[in-house]
Amino acid sequence: MKAISFLLLISFTIILFSSNLLWAGYKVDKTYHGFKLKEKRFVKEVNAECYYFIHEKSGARLLKIAVDDPNKTFSISFKTVPESDAGTPHIMEHSVLNGSKNFPVKSPFDILSKGSLNTFLNAMTGGDITIYPVASMNDKDYFNLMHVYLDAVFNPLIYDDPRILKQEGWHHELLHKDSSVVYKGVVYNEMKGAFSSPIRELGYQIDKHLFPDNSYHFSSGGYPSAIPTLTYDDFINFHKKYYHPSNSYIYLYGNADFDKELEFIDKEYLSNYTKSDFKASIPLQKPFDNMKQITAYYSAAEGSSTEDQTYIALNYV
Repeated sequence: MKAISFLLLISFTIILFSSNLLWAGYKVDKTYHGFKLKEKRFVKEVNAECYYFIHEKSGARLLKIAVDDPNKTFSISFKTVPESDAGTPHIMEHSVLNGSKNFPVKSPFDILSKGSLNTFLNAMTGGDITIYPVASMNDKDYFNLMHVYLDAVFNPLIYDDPRILKQEGWHHELLHKDSSVVYKGVVYNEMKGAFSSPIRELGYQIDKHLFPDNSYHFSSGGYPSAIPTLTYDDFINFHKKYYHPSNSYIYLYGNADFDKELEFIDKEYLSNYTKSDFKASIPLQKPFDNMKQITAYYSAAEGSSTEDQTYIALNYV
C-alpha cells in the first residue's frame, strides 16, 4: 500500500511539475495565438503565477491565473456605462443569453443550468460592469460553456429578433378586453419587485443625488418607470458600443490547457474583430461645496401605517 501511495505521489508531482513548466514557458512580449504577453508574475495572495495578455488584433485583455485547480473558470466582462434609468445594461445581460448564432435556442442559459456539469453559471450587472462567469471541473464541459457564453455576448440573436427585447425588457399587455393596458417584461417585473423595498429606493435616491455629474446616478438595473422608455434602436446601439472585445476583460482560472484556451478564444471569436478606439470612461464626481439636504418619497401599501417608516442617510462623495 505504501509503495502504491508513493507511486501515486510521484506521478501526481510529475503532472504538476510538467503543467507548471508549460505555463512557465510563456515569455513576456511574445505572442501566442494572437495574444501578446505583457506581464507575468507570482501573486502570493492567490498563490499562483498570473499572466496578463493583450489580444493584438481585437484589443481584448486577458488574465490567466495558472493554478492546478480542476475547477476551471472562465468569465468575460464588459465596462457597461448606463446612459439612462432604462436599465439597458441589465436588459442586455438577460437578452444576450436568449440565443445566439451558433446556439439558436430560446434560452441556452436554462438548458445549461439543467444539462451541463457546471459548478457555477451566472451573469451579473453592476453599476459600471456586466460579467458572464462559468466554471466546470470537466474539460469538455468547460470549453462548451466558454463557447456558449462567447457566442452569446458577441453573436446574440437580438439583431434578428426584436421580440427578445420585448420579452426581457418591456412590452404592453392586455389581460382581457375590459382591463387597462399594462407594462410587462422580465426585467421590468424584477425591478418593480426590487423597488418595492424602501431600502432599494433609498439607495437609488442616494446615488441619484450623490453623483449628479456621472453615470452612477442612473440605475443600471433599471428604474421601473423609466424601463419603458428604452427603444429597440437604443438597445442595439448599446450592444454595438459596449460589447466589443476592446471593451472586454477575459478571466481564466484553473488547470485547463492554457494553449488550447488561447487558441480557441482567438480562432473562434477575437480574430474576427479589429481594435476599436472607443474607451468607456466615467468621470470622477467632484466634491460639493456645501452639504445638500434631499427629501424623497417612496410608495407604501394603501392603508398601511407610516409611523416609524422614515429613513435617514448621511453620505459623502
